[in-house]
Amino acid sequence: MAYLPRVRIFRHIPFLKTVFFYSITAFGGPQGHFGMMLKTFVQKRRYLTEEELIEYNSFCQLLPGASSTQTITLIGYKRGGLPLAILTLILWILPASILMGAFSFLLTLSPNKNLTEGLFKFIQPMAIGFLAYAAVRAFAISVTNFITQIIMLVAMFITFFLFKTPWIFPLLIIAGGIATSFSSKRIPQKENIKPRQIRWRNIWLFVFIFMIAGVLSETARKQEWEHRKVFNLFENFYRFGIFVYLSKRKVAKITVKLSILNLSK
Repeated sequence: MAYLPRVRIFRHIPFLKTVFFYSITAFGGPQGHFGMMLKTFVQKRRYLTEEELIEYNSFCQLLPGASSTQTITLIGYKRGGLPLAILTLILWILPASILMGAFSFLLTLSPNKNLTEGLFKFIQPMAIGFLAYAAVRAFAISVTNFITQIIMLVAMFITFFLFKTPWIFPLLIIAGGIATSFSSKRIPQKENIKPRQIRWRNIWLFVFIFMIAGVLSETARKQEWEHRKVFNLFENFYRFGIFVYLSKRKVAKITVKLSILNLSK
């Protein structure tokens, strides 16, 4: 019966092909990715419903780190368990990593200093189009009653004036959850779901790795290990993945300030 896991993976090859083509065409950040997920995984392939995708995306928005990566990995996990989730994560990350690595050498070695202006000039309008499509689709699915309309208007007003405040996004998410808890119109609707037991082993493993990374990074820095930058870089990115709720531009600023500057010392 040892062939059963392999057979199960073969069953999901069409899903993995879809993930791969999605990974090489996704632009626009998590908000734009949502629209592409909706079109690719819900409307075309019907791997999940619109309500399920909304629920997955909302759950991942509560977590720090890359919500698009968390959402696509969660879809893989719900379809095929941990093995498929790992393969989905690899297929999602690998194309972007290869392309960005190639572009880093290309832009560094190219004599043309204005190469980026011609090479990426269409990325911004493409991202805006993806965002607009995702916003229209999400509006039709999510804003369906009075409480959701109030949440949308209040969040839009506050975000317009406090967009540059780092903590505005997690605070709005928490406030929206509190508001819906006092409403009879829930998102999603009320269901009698039996509470599941929390798997504390995974959480303690997560904390253990974080503590080990921090100790090794600080020890390497103080004792000036030869390869200390490897430990410092791993600890920095692990910490960013835990605490960062911000947009990509703000994450880039924090990365430059806390990671690159520290590693250059």
